[in-house]
Amino acid sequence: MRWLVITLVVIAALVAVMVAGPQIIGDKGYVLITLGDKAVEMTVVSLAISLIALAIAWWIVKQFIRWIFSLFKGSHNWFGSYGDRKRRRAFYRGLQALAEGELLEAKRALQRTTDGDFDGVNYLAAAQVARALNEPDRMRKLLEHAADYKHSKVAATLVLARLEIETNNPEAALKHIDALEEKDQKHPQAVRLRAEALARTGQWQTLQHNLNEWKRPLGDDYVMWSERIAKGKFAEIASKQGANQLKLYWEELPRKLRHDDAYRAAYVKQLLEQGMHSDAQTCLIEWQKKGPHPLLLPLFKEINLPNASPSIQAIESWIKQDDKNASLYSALGHVAFNSDDLVLAEKALLKSIKLSENREDLTTLARLYEQRNDDNQALLFYKQSMEVQ
Repeated sequence: MRWLVITLVVIAALVAVMVAGPQIIGDKGYVLITLGDKAVEMTVVSLAISLIALAIAWWIVKQFIRWIFSLFKGSHNWFGSYGDRKRRRAFYRGLQALAEGELLEAKRALQRTTDGDFDGVNYLAAAQVARALNEPDRMRKLLEHAADYKHSKVAATLVLARLEIETNNPEAALKHIDALEEKDQKHPQAVRLRAEALARTGQWQTLQHNLNEWKRPLGDDYVMWSERIAKGKFAEIASKQGANQLKLYWEELPRKLRHDDAYRAAYVKQLLEQGMHSDAQTCLIEWQKKGPHPLLLPLFKEINLPNASPSIQAIESWIKQDDKNASLYSALGHVAFNSDDLVLAEKALLKSIKLSENREDLTTLARLYEQRNDDNQALLFYKQSMEVQ
C-alpha cells in the first residue's frame, strides 16, 4: 500500500506539470507514441489518466501474485501450527495429570512433547513423573536432555546432583555442580548441595574454609552447618587419635572458633560421645556464666554423672531469674533424672510440661514412674506423649 501511495503522488506531480505547462504557454499539448508502424496520439490529460489506471492495475496484479504464493507457502505453516498445537495440548495435559496424581497418563502425554519447543521444561516435568514412578535411569536421561537447554540447565543439574546425593554418590554430585558456570555455582541450592556432598565425603577442612563465604546462601542453616562441620572434624580426630587428642586440638583452635557457640556445642557433644561427661559439664558451666545459651542449654540433658550438683546449681540459679522458662525446668529435670535424683526430676519435669508440654519430658516422666514401679502413671504419660505433636 505504501508503494501505491508513493506512485500516485509521483504521477500526480507529473500530471500537474504536464497540464499546467501547456496552459501557461497557451497550448493544450498532445503526446505521440510510436510503436513500429503504429502511432498513438493523445492529449496530456488522457496520458495522465492512463498512467494512473496502469499503476492501479499493476498494484492489483502484484497483490494477487503475492496472495497466490502465500497459499503455497502457508500450507506448510498450517501443518506446522497444527503439530505445535497438539504438542502444547499434550504438554498442558501432562502437567495437569501430574498435579492430579495420574502419573501414567502424565508420562504418556509428556512423551508426545519431545519435538516441541518448551525450553526443556517438558523434560523437567517428565523427570518428575519418572521420579514418582521410581524410574531413576529414565529420570536421569530426561534430566540430561533438559540440561541441554540454556534456561533449564541449572534446574536439571541441581536435580541431578540431588539424585546423586540421595543414591549415596556425593562425588558425582560434586562433578555435576562443578559443570555449572561460575555464577550458577553460587545459586543457594547449588551451595547447599555442594556443602552436603562435601560433608558426605568427609571434606571438613574444605567446608570450614568456605563456610563464611557461604553464610548468605546458607541463611538460617549457617549455624547448623557450622556445628556440623565442627562435629565432623572433632569426630574424625576422636575416632582416629582419641579423646585426649581432641582436647588438644580444641585448645589449638583459633580464639574466634573457640568462642563460636556452634563449635562449642559440637565440641561438648563429642566429649559426651567419648564418655567424658565431667569435661562436658565443666565446659557447659564455664561457657554459660552470663546465662543460658539456646545451643548449649539442651546439652545438659545428656550429662550423666552420679554427682551433677554443679549443673543443677547453675540451672537452679537461672530459674530464680526466669521461673517461667520451660526449657530450664526441662534441662534440670533430665540432669536430675540421670543422676538418680528422682524427687527433683519429677518436680522439675512436671513444671516443664505444665509450662510447655513436649514428648521428650513426658517420656522421661514415664520412665521415672516405671523406676518407681508406678505402672499406671507410667502408662498415662506414655499415652500422653504419643498425643503430642
